[in-house]
Order: sequence, then structure tokens, then C-alpha cells
Amino acid sequence: MNQLFHLIKQNPFFCVVSVIGTAVSVAFVMTVYMVYNIRTADIAPETHRSRMVDISYGYSFRTADNTNSNTGLSYRAASAVLDSLPGAEWVAYIEQFGQRYCGASPEQGERRTIYGVDLNFWKVYDIPLVAGRLFTPEEMTAARDVVVITERTARETFGSAEVAVGKTFFVNFLPYRVVGVTVDVSSLFSYAYGEVWKPYRTDEIYAGSEGLRGRFTAVLVARRGVGSAELIAQVDASLARYNTTLQEYTLQFPQMRTFAEGQFFPGSFLPPAALFCFFGLILLIVPAINVSGLISSQMSHRLSELAVRKAYGAGRIALMNQLLRENLLLAAIGAVAGFALSCVVLWWGKAWMLSDTPGMDNFDVSIGLFLRPSVFAAVFAVCLLFNWMSVFIPAWHATGRPIAEVINGE
Repeated sequence: MNQLFHLIKQNPFFCVVSVIGTAVSVAFVMTVYMVYNIRTADIAPETHRSRMVDISYGYSFRTADNTNSNTGLSYRAASAVLDSLPGAEWVAYIEQFGQRYCGASPEQGERRTIYGVDLNFWKVYDIPLVAGRLFTPEEMTAARDVVVITERTARETFGSAEVAVGKTFFVNFLPYRVVGVTVDVSSLFSYAYGEVWKPYRTDEIYAGSEGLRGRFTAVLVARRGVGSAELIAQVDASLARYNTTLQEYTLQFPQMRTFAEGQFFPGSFLPPAALFCFFGLILLIVPAINVSGLISSQMSHRLSELAVRKAYGAGRIALMNQLLRENLLLAAIGAVAGFALSCVVLWWGKAWMLSDTPGMDNFDVSIGLFLRPSVFAAVFAVCLLFNWMSVFIPAWHATGRPIAEVINGE
């Protein structure tokens, strides 16, 4: 530590430039890492992202001539293919309504995002209740006119969550009874996000083309120990069996993918994690080369010091350890500054870096997303890697110079 303070005192310009270079490099890498991590890690309410497979729509066409093609998926077709898959722990079917006019009366309200869901939806997504309850199995089976709403919706419509339970809530001018109120869901979590949920109906009116058309999507959560690829293979096999029961049409799932693939680079030849690692290394290697040149120049001024230490018996490994420790402390200071800078950049640009729908007024990001153990571990790993990449080669070269050559000024 004393050696570091002496180094800072003797070479303030070098130390400042080194810290700034490290901070900027770490900020770039950490911004990339946090964007990927926040959008793919198992974070409540999407606590099963790593095991999720999404089927966003179905595509059907007349088998004989590929005509009469339609997008959409009915509950009948989805459940026939996806029920009883051995690799699926839960399958949640979601009826897409988009935004509907909602309020305490038919005359007063605003447009809110509403979905038809089943009981498995609340298992796939961890959305805690603040008042009331969820649907009962009987309400779900009979598609009762009941809804669960978010705390914000309850507060803006009825004044508070507690008051909202039991009240009449109009959805598209039809009366429903509020049975529960959940915490607000940020639109950052695009799969779990919603403002109003009600039991879906299975007797759809858009069930043409042998009952294949509809407005359902499906989310599957793989059992522990079952990989996403294995679960997707099971879905493909079940879909192939189902198509043999159809008379005229064929059903396909064009966008069946894992959660990470749905967030980044669908259809890429490499997994999203591998691509982000590649981008991160590029952002790290180029600045490391520049800082390495700066360190190499600074090392040339310390050759006489290193030669004297070698003359008194210090080995090359001991000298390398000293130089790496000194620069590791400088890198640590730069890493902390870079992490802080990445948080500022990400917070400032969160609407377009993290959101699928920029401009939504319910896009809330908690500071806790940045202050997780995995993030700090990543900062430390990046710090070590950057220090090793930028210091090792010039330090190895400097400590390998012969003593006599250095003393003679060669």
C-alpha cells in the first residue's frame, strides 16, 4: 500500500490517466453486461426466465396448397399440443386483449393493459398481492366476471387497494368484480406486465380453420434438470402428432424460443450470452491495449528500481506480483468509478436501453437492480481481467531485462 501511495505521489499524471482509462473501459463493459443481465436474469416478478420457453403466436395454413394462411393460436389448439408435456413444470395460457377502456363506471375511465390468464400465470410470474385474493378454480373454470388489478390502477380508480376489493370495475363497458390487488408491475418486465387480469374464456369467436385461430400465447417453464432445447423438442414432437389429427390444415409455432432469445438476437447462430461476451471482450481488449502502452512507458522509468531490487535477490515472480498488485489497486479504483458511471449511463438511458416500449409512463426501475451480488462479482471479475490484460505483458518485459543492461543504460 505504501508503494502505491509513493507511485501516485511520484507519477500523478500516469495514475490519473490509468484510473480514467480503466473507468471508461469498465463503464462500457458493465453497461453491456447490466443490460443483458437485467433483461435475462431471474428477477422478480419474472423469476423463472432461465427456464422459460415462449410461444408468441401460431401460424396455420391449408396443407394442400399453402393457402388461407393465418396468424393466431386458439386455446383449443394450444392446450392440445402443450398439455401434459413431460418436461414442462407449468404451462400458462394468456389471452391477448391489448388495451381496453377501464374504470369505476362506464362513463369514467381510461385505457389499460388487460390480459386473460389462468391460475398457472400466477405460478410462472411472482406478482405479490397487497389486498384480496386471486381467482378461485371455480371462477377460472366458469370464466366468472372477476378481475385482479394493480395497486396503481386501484389507487387511481378507487383511492386505495383495500377499498378496491369487492368493487365493480368496468372493462370495455362490462361490469366485473375486483377480487384482488397486486403490486405494480414495471413495463421493464414485458412478459409479466399488465394492469388488469381476468379469467380467459375458451369459447373463442375466432376459432376458424379447424379451430386453430385465436388470440392466445403460451409460456412454458421447464422442470428443473430439463433444458430448454429438450423442452422445445418435446413441443415439436407434440405439434407433429397434433398435425396428424388435422384434416386440411397445418399448425406451426414460428417464434418458439427461450426468454433470452426473445429479448436479444432471435435466430442468431450463437446464443445471446455468447454474443454479449464477445462484444464485452472487444470493448475490453481495445482500451486494455492502450492502457498497456501507457504502463509500458511508465515501466521504462522504473527499470533502475527493478534492477536494484533484482540485484538484492528479488525474483521475477516477486517483482511481477508487486507490479500487478500496484496496478490492481489503481484498476480497482477505476472499476468502482466505472461501475458508478455505468449506473448513471444506464439510469439516464433506461427508457431505450431496457424498455421494449419506450415512453410508457409505468416504466419503473429499482436501484436494487444495479446493487445485486452478481453485478458486484462481475465488476470484480472485469477489474481483474482488465488489470491482467493491461499490465502482464509490459511487466513481464520490464522484469526480464538483465541487471547489467539496465544499469549501463542500454
